[in-house]
Amino acid sequence: MTERVSPPEARKPKPDLSAGIAAGARVYTLDGAIPIEFLEPGDRIVTRSGTCKLKALRAGDYVGALIRISPGALGHDRPGAPLLIAQGAQLMMRDWRVQVIYGKREALLPAQSVVDGHYVTLGQGRARLFVLEFETAEVIYVDGVEMAAAVASVDA
Repeated sequence: MTERVSPPEARKPKPDLSAGIAAGARVYTLDGAIPIEFLEPGDRIVTRSGTCKLKALRAGDYVGALIRISPGALGHDRPGAPLLIAQGAQLMMRDWRVQVIYGKREALLPAQSVVDGHYVTLGQGRARLFVLEFETAEVIYVDGVEMAAAVASVDA
């Protein structure tokens, strides 16, 4: 009797892309706005708290619910280009609506909560998604939009 063993790549868990950002989105770094797919661990990313070294970049092909944010939908030049993200992504919102609804100057909101059916739409699709991970939770800038970034996971 022979035992079938999977190659190591097949045994790795797939990355959680539920808060992913689609290829082509530009992330603000100390070297300027760089397409997310060209980032590497160690790159210095601009965050709300200053700059942080990127600890890990997880990527994968995703099929499912995606949110498309039209240019300018979240403020002047926010985003500066169409932005495609997974519905689990979180956006830092700071405008009068946040003050009225939440009683705060700013709030980290699920991207799905800003879907309006016109400028921010929810649909089904396929995309190459990326998740940036840092030592601590951070808010990064993606095409001018403030988004939550994950804390690096520990690989077994």
